[in-house]
Amino acid sequence: MDIFLIFLVSIFGYAEYFLFGRGQTYRPIVMCAATGLVLGSLSEGIIIGAQMELAFIGVQEIGLSTPQDMVSASIIGTGIAIQTGGNFSTAITFGLPISMVVLFVQNLVYVLISPLFIKKCEEIAASGKTRLFSNLSFWGGTLLHFGPSMVLVTLTFVLGNQFANTIISAIPEFVQDGLVVASQILPAFGFAMLLEMLMKKEVIPFFFVGFLLVSYLEIPIIGIAFFGAAIVMIMYFRDEKKATSTEGAVTDDDDF
Repeated sequence: MDIFLIFLVSIFGYAEYFLFGRGQTYRPIVMCAATGLVLGSLSEGIIIGAQMELAFIGVQEIGLSTPQDMVSASIIGTGIAIQTGGNFSTAITFGLPISMVVLFVQNLVYVLISPLFIKKCEEIAASGKTRLFSNLSFWGGTLLHFGPSMVLVTLTFVLGNQFANTIISAIPEFVQDGLVVASQILPAFGFAMLLEMLMKKEVIPFFFVGFLLVSYLEIPIIGIAFFGAAIVMIMYFRDEKKATSTEGAVTDDDDF
């Protein structure tokens, strides 16, 4: 039963890419908690997820780059940690190897199989079979790109980390080194992108307001979040009122 539930959790994680519209459900904070829930240790899953989220906080898909697979790392790491009575260190130790395997398989699919699949879809579209094209491009593409990852996650949970280590040993060393270097560089890019978003005249004042509230008034993060929500609501209703007034003025001019 646990195997089937882990498979469902992996489907839920990878559904982020084709069903949920980037709802961030693939992040460790969600995946680890879901894994802990199906294994009967929700609290431990949440704790591991919070710690793993800090480790992956700067990991984002930037352009065409593909960072380490967080879904597999979260599920396998949390699953093995719970089963062996381990902690966050156990989760990272066992989760990262399988995430590298999944990343390697995903890249192989993108490079070797995806071009052939796209060509086939183009041929079907050119023949005017719209329904077949729609079903094949969506469901076929989903199964092609994420099916192997779901199978790998489930197999690794069944066979244990030895399965991941066996596969990794078959991957050329220079490929593994490249993946390791990329995984270390990408978090820096993630933080750089966050800072780039903040360093704008429309946003930077709010950053300093939050910093001052935490540093000098010692308001907890939850309080800062409520302050932020209140400011967003004020700005939203103000802009909505301004837009309504502008539309009313335009309508009066047209009537005249």
